[in-house]
Amino acid sequence: MCLSTAALSLFLNLLNLENITTEPGRVIIHASDREAHWVNDGDRWCTMAPQLDRLARFAPSATE
Repeated sequence: MCLSTAALSLFLNLLNLENITTEPGRVIIHASDREAHWVNDGDRWCTMAPQLDRLARFAPSATE
């Protein structure tokens, strides 16, 4: 999933700043389940979080 810089900025303004880490070309959101990494791709910011969540949902349970 990718967002424009303006859309990502709007989204980040809704979050608690204590849960956000930034470094050049990357924004990391520390959520309760796992981190979401947003990576700069030119004029867009992209994350693999939706795909990772989907994979985790359908992965076999470790207890099975």
